[in-house]
Amino acid sequence: MKVIIIGAGIGGLTTAIALQHNKIPFEIYEAATELKAVGAGIWLGGNAMNVYERLGLAEIVKDNSIFLESVFIKDIKGNLLQNIDNTDIKKRYGNATQAIHRGTLQQILMNAVKQAIHLGKRCVDVKNNTVYFDDGTTDHADVIIGADGIRSVIREQHVAKAQYRYSGQTCWRAIINTTLPSAEQSRSGEIWSRKGGVRVSISQVGVNQAYFWMTKAMDAGSRFTPKEALSYIQQELMPFDQHIQDIAKKLNAETLIHGDLYDIHPLNQWYRDNVVLVGDAAHASTPNLGQGASQAIEDAYILAAYLSRESGPSTAFAKYQARRLKRAQRVVDASWMLGRLTSVKSLPCSLLRNFLVRCTPDNITRKQFDFLYGVNLNIE
Repeated sequence: MKVIIIGAGIGGLTTAIALQHNKIPFEIYEAATELKAVGAGIWLGGNAMNVYERLGLAEIVKDNSIFLESVFIKDIKGNLLQNIDNTDIKKRYGNATQAIHRGTLQQILMNAVKQAIHLGKRCVDVKNNTVYFDDGTTDHADVIIGADGIRSVIREQHVAKAQYRYSGQTCWRAIINTTLPSAEQSRSGEIWSRKGGVRVSISQVGVNQAYFWMTKAMDAGSRFTPKEALSYIQQELMPFDQHIQDIAKKLNAETLIHGDLYDIHPLNQWYRDNVVLVGDAAHASTPNLGQGASQAIEDAYILAAYLSRESGPSTAFAKYQARRLKRAQRVVDASWMLGRLTSVKSLPCSLLRNFLVRCTPDNITRKQFDFLYGVNLNIE
């Protein structure tokens, strides 16, 4: 069996490593002409770290990331709405959330792939078992994996047409060259405003690297120059405490990453013929649960495991989809609902929201943790 992976993001690279782990031959193709340390920060859930444990990558990821001992949600006045004890999560499920620079994670994964990654190869078509690239070249394989993100060409042409959904929120992200106070390096979370869907978070992700993000409820397609964006962010954060305002002053306008937050309406089909999807191509979600990359990492491990065990791709695909689809859909739906909850614009609604979050029973929270982090990775 030979496999072609389209896309060398976190999902595609992890899929390559999982195939490598199972001694399945593959080639990986990426449209970009070079793989640079792009993006901002990322949180890897305990479920993702448990996959990396099995693939022999957990220790190097931990060595290059920050273990968040606790994760909180606070209101704009600093009142605690929710606190997650990640030391307890780690005891219960084996691993817990690690905060890392996205580029650092990407480099770790690239180093773990023990063969060349084909760059500058944009997939334009797939016919039968042949992949066609925009430079006129082709390649052939028994299995073609679409790991090409939310705007997946593979999905749109060969599996299913996606319905994109705008969350109602836009987001700015950045890496700031700073070191947070020691008390804040091992704890992070979100601070929610009382109106406008404004949320802000800051977390240490590496040496002299802090990950900043802010959301705002607004119409899709809003455009800002870098200078306008920086001024807008700083203005929106003026009602927050002085620490957040001081962090905002350290932002560099030219390094801000701006994007509207979309997901895709859950699909009921992740494969067709010899083509199968992983990660955002199959189940793109909004980032409200911090599970987008973690779900792609789970996909990679489970798909590779079934390909190594089953007699043919069609059986492996069916079992992979049956194992993963409902779980991924539940994450997408929960993330979507949380995003809607944080987008409320009026003071009465935000106060009610905060009350409900603060009063969520512990047993409900525990069930959510069991679902997210207690996933069974064994293939019977």
